[in-house]
Amino acid sequence: MANDELTKAWATLTEQLMDAAGQVDALSEGHDPTVRAEGYRFLTRILVGMTEFQVEQEADYPSLVQIMSPIRKFFVDNPDTLYHRATLNPALRYRIHGRRGEELYLAFCLYGMRGRTNCILANVCDVDMEFDDNGGFELVLSAERPDGVKNWIQLDNIARTLVTRQYFTDLRQKPAELNIQLLDDIAPPPAPTVEGITHRLRALSQSMSRTFKSTQLASKAWMKQPNTVSIDSTAEGLDSLFPTPDNEYVGGWYKLEEDEALVMEGRAPECRYWSVQLCSRWLESRDFVNLKIILNHSQVKLAADGSFRIVVAHREFGEANQLNTASHREGGVIFRWLLPSSEWSQPKFHVKKL
Repeated sequence: MANDELTKAWATLTEQLMDAAGQVDALSEGHDPTVRAEGYRFLTRILVGMTEFQVEQEADYPSLVQIMSPIRKFFVDNPDTLYHRATLNPALRYRIHGRRGEELYLAFCLYGMRGRTNCILANVCDVDMEFDDNGGFELVLSAERPDGVKNWIQLDNIARTLVTRQYFTDLRQKPAELNIQLLDDIAPPPAPTVEGITHRLRALSQSMSRTFKSTQLASKAWMKQPNTVSIDSTAEGLDSLFPTPDNEYVGGWYKLEEDEALVMEGRAPECRYWSVQLCSRWLESRDFVNLKIILNHSQVKLAADGSFRIVVAHREFGEANQLNTASHREGGVIFRWLLPSSEWSQPKFHVKKL
């Protein structure tokens, strides 16, 4: 038994973690030591997250698990968004039901793997749905549309993951109630088997590998041209970060000395929501609990002509709209325009001395 498939699957996972640690060391070379420390913390965070998603969640016994939190972050998580995830089997049928809260946007996005590439298969947001007078709703996910169903998402044969999104301008607002149930008859969960846990450990290894690789490639692309707008929604590989098609993204990489600030100027389009935030080398939102690392449209003070001026700096110096780097000399900055209904242009970035 010392060399059975279960043991091999576990060995693959532990070897992969050691290899990832080596990559963190290599990628952190020449950067501030905090980048390496954050990298090791990032590995623990995605290990915990992917274990929950790949080992604990099951398509036959569906659950909606909260994805992000102040201590679990990846793929440029938005602190103003409440995310939930469910694992799906396209051969089965599911019903999501609930009631709207105070969220300003509610959506359900379906993802799958086409070859080795993640892709968006479908997306339904509140404007596409019907609700009762109390905000109640049901949404069916199935290969074929059932008779009489108002809200429906078709399950493509490669569909595997559902992500729900709720946007807020204030995290004290009440979220929507969300529940998921299987519409097919399935026997109660069996006891764990060697074959079953082997399969899940392999899925965990693959998920860890994809998450780390996607993070590495995306942040590397950002870092090539610091203090300029270097990415947008057309960026290659963006789908690997599980984006929503309802957002337009634009951003870049800041790299600042102690006496420098990054000034970002522009005009947001008409849209449901927009924000700008800071993230780490590992595409984690910065500490939004204790620091101002995100500003949304309800918080940005606009000029008389409707334009914005937002500053990224290591310390406060009296600007109306300022994001705090917490002394991180470099990192990512990303704008999100949600459901834009007017033309928009990229903001302009420039560095100023303090």
